[in-house]
Amino acid sequence: MLRNIFALCLVMAFFACKKSRQPQPQHPQQYLQGTWTGRYGYSYGNDEGDTTFGGYFGYFEMDFARNGDLVVRDIGNGQTMTAKGQYELKDKKLYARYKYIQGNSEFSFRANLERPDSLGGKWLVGYDGPTGGEFYLKK
Repeated sequence: MLRNIFALCLVMAFFACKKSRQPQPQHPQQYLQGTWTGRYGYSYGNDEGDTTFGGYFGYFEMDFARNGDLVVRDIGNGQTMTAKGQYELKDKKLYARYKYIQGNSEFSFRANLERPDSLGGKWLVGYDGPTGGEFYLKK
């Protein structure tokens, strides 16, 4: 009988102990979802390997949806141009393709998710075309 009481107390003590739970690390995809704002600029070099960069002057925002859909809004000169496309994130490396509704211009970009609230990379003319310039985004 004493043995049963001891076993019961031991089991109750085991289940009564408070278990500390560590927060699960968020997957980079969760960081990316939502609206990001930033700036972009052009590369002016015409020669192979020339990386002349003219600085950031354009403003835009990007909406990253959970399902991989992307909406880009180029904000400038009193008007907003909208593009739609798809993105893919693998190991904090981001790749996207998008097409503007007005004019059907196609672009793509490669970027790194540097922190949960910051990313930067290069945008490209066309899908995998020549480098168009650099950009950064903040959440």
